Amino acid sequence: MTNRVFAIADTHFGHKRVIQFEHDARPYASIEEHDRDLIQKWNATVNKRDVVWHLGDVFFGKDGHLVLGELNGTKKLVMGNHDQHPLEIYQRYFSKIYGVTQYRSCIFSHVPVARSQGYRFMANVHGHMHSTKMPDPWYICVSAEQVDMRPKLMDHVLQGL
Repeated sequence: MTNRVFAIADTHFGHKRVIQFEHDARPYASIEEHDRDLIQKWNATVNKRDVVWHLGDVFFGKDGHLVLGELNGTKKLVMGNHDQHPLEIYQRYFSKIYGVTQYRSCIFSHVPVARSQGYRFMANVHGHMHSTKMPDPWYICVSAEQVDMRPKLMDHVLQGL
């Protein structure tokens, strides 16, 4: 049986201010409640044999990374603009780390790639936009706010391409 593959971005574990900036999509009373809910949703969706691509902005603060050990699946990371901790911390939790990469016929990035630079790809799967929708269907955002705060199965992400 093949392992399932998922994607998510912008989990912002440990980031107290994200529940203020994105309160409609993250209606939590505290960052602890936010993190517990994301962990529960992740583990209810992903099993230990699955692969999860995290497209950046994983955690904040000196202890934000501690929740990563609780998450099911083999995790791969495309670094985001807020992933500024020492690389060794990310290497503890992620089997592979990239700036950008290709998956199937798509380009995976944190920040959306200029369409003129992605002409050889079917789509740009990305994060960074949080609740903001991109009008061009070539851009597929997997920010937590746009995927029900849980990793989304790549077969569903790419459906219709």
